[in-house]
Amino acid sequence: MPARVDWDAESFAQGVNKARETVEDTAYFIVTAKKRTDWESHRAGVELIFYLTLIDYETKVLAQRLMESADDRYVWEKYAALHLHEVLEQAPKVMSEAIREMSRPDTASKADPEAYREAARRFGEALRPIRKDATFMKALSMIRNSVAAHHLDRKTSTMDPSIGWMLTSAMQRRKGEPPLTSQILEYSVKVGSAVQDFGVSVSGKISS
Repeated sequence: MPARVDWDAESFAQGVNKARETVEDTAYFIVTAKKRTDWESHRAGVELIFYLTLIDYETKVLAQRLMESADDRYVWEKYAALHLHEVLEQAPKVMSEAIREMSRPDTASKADPEAYREAARRFGEALRPIRKDATFMKALSMIRNSVAAHHLDRKTSTMDPSIGWMLTSAMQRRKGEPPLTSQILEYSVKVGSAVQDFGVSVSGKISS
């Protein structure tokens, strides 16, 4: 059962605003950086930072909507599940690709590949408990493939999984079960923390 924590809506909203500003600033920086003749050498590392700030922002928004629109839990929790699934699948790959690019002998990037490798290793360790939760990972894949990413179940071409998901959400609402009990929310927060830790670890280690 996920740990129960207090919900500070005002503080969380401030965090969402800061996350939005950070990812917007990073996007603007990339537009400027693309004008540099050595952009390709910097691209992987800079786009990794953008990707991580985007994950942080989207995770915060989804958590906020899930907490503040509990009656619409069906919608927000399934998209939180889709987001979590994609982060678990893609983030390690994006990190590895960026590290590979910045490690090339001919790169103009001044980023420290070893610092990124260490940050990626700690990121992987932080995600390991989630990946080892076989029951959760199986359910997450089902939600992704049968409810969130597709309107019909990929195997049966029916709406059965979505019907089941809707009835589960309705039962949770009638019972007054708060979103804070959601395993998807709990693991999303853990992933978000791991992403932030990665960013702190490499802060200042990527050239402008």
